[in-house]
Amino acid sequence: MPDPMKDLNAFQAAWFQAWTTASRQSLEMWKHLFEAQHRMLHQVSKYHRDHVEIATGASFTDKYGKRAHDIDPERDV
Repeated sequence: MPDPMKDLNAFQAAWFQAWTTASRQSLEMWKHLFEAQHRMLHQVSKYHRDHVEIATGASFTDKYGKRAHDIDPERDV
């Protein structure tokens, strides 16, 4: 006669092994996600601009749109 406890123990061991494997993989996925997010947020301090220069006059180095605050259409008519 087969032992029901042996089959139950084998089932529980297989289920526990599958559960630990799935848990480990999900934790590794979360770790990878947090490391990628940390790398992305760390780049902000590396690539942001500290000082935005205001255009001082007509020159070739002024970029488009920087002089919009110098012109008042109501006053300059």
